[in-house]
Amino acid sequence: MLRGLAILIVVLFHYPRPQGHEAYRMLANFGWTGVELFFVLSGFLIGSQLLEQVARGEEPSFKRFYLRRSLRILPPYLIVVALYVFVPAWSESPLVTPAWRFLTFTQNFGLRRNGFSHAWSLCVEEHFYLVLPLLVLALRGRVRAPQLLVGAAGVLVAGMLLRGALWQRSFSMYGPDDAGWRGYDTLLYYPTYARLDGLTFGVLLAALRVFRPAAWERWTRGARAGGLALVGLACLGGVLWLNEAYYRNLPYTMIAFPLTSLGYGALLMAVAGPTASRVCARVPGAKTFAALSFTVYLTHKAVQHNVRVALAPHGMDAFHPVTLLGGAVAVLLVSLALHHAVERPALRWRSRLEARLVRAPSPRPSVAG
Repeated sequence: MLRGLAILIVVLFHYPRPQGHEAYRMLANFGWTGVELFFVLSGFLIGSQLLEQVARGEEPSFKRFYLRRSLRILPPYLIVVALYVFVPAWSESPLVTPAWRFLTFTQNFGLRRNGFSHAWSLCVEEHFYLVLPLLVLALRGRVRAPQLLVGAAGVLVAGMLLRGALWQRSFSMYGPDDAGWRGYDTLLYYPTYARLDGLTFGVLLAALRVFRPAAWERWTRGARAGGLALVGLACLGGVLWLNEAYYRNLPYTMIAFPLTSLGYGALLMAVAGPTASRVCARVPGAKTFAALSFTVYLTHKAVQHNVRVALAPHGMDAFHPVTLLGGAVAVLLVSLALHHAVERPALRWRSRLEARLVRAPSPRPSVAG
């Protein structure tokens, strides 16, 4: 459910914003937080996978982990990179970033907005995949809950201070209309060092679920889950206010990312309980749309751009009902095609390869049967 919400607000953020529609503009400006929700979910998912092995007394298998991640991400991603590189008409804007930056996941450093610039978030994810397993292996059995909390707080505070220092050094003399302000995204939005908040919160929640299951159960049920939902919505309301009052000024730069991550982390806990999960599962199409979230993310900007270009000569602007409906349908169709032709076969292949990595059980009786 939350994955589907994340991609919806990301798509909203990337769509053109009309003049004179302040309510829509304010909501669309908030859409950048969708990527932060993806980071929280990724930290929770990947952290759970690694920490569950530690909780069972196992050493995390790097080979299995990277096999799973590479065959989950790379096949559809490489197809879309090829479209951007070899089919210029596909791109929503001229492609300036060289192909090797996409292939090495270094695009998010020094990035200026151009074709497929939204792939920057995948770079952050890949860096996370490289570092977290090493951290888990190095700290396994050596870190207790208080130390983990102190370490996570240190990462969050360090990120806030670093962003504040970079802002003071590079942007304090500029206003939003000045040319120098255009470097804000390059220095403070895209780089990995600026976007560790959501991943950190996600890993913390994973550690709570794995190592303190009783506490996790208490907080994801009943009135406490409702209270967490209210806390999450309050935090996100604070971010919405920061967007309007201090957009890209110093308070926003230091506080918006951790506050967003805290809000989405609270919502994640609120919907993790059995009651909320059952309600979310009944939402028509929610499961399918969540399964398509990655392919929608990869393709939505280019597909919607091409729909707008095709319909503009017929007098239909970006907010004409036909353009809106046509863009949505086209994104879903292209995403479905990529999902069924590339993503699902790769996942089946992954399952077969993963089964080969699992050693045959010993002659000793196994509880797994």
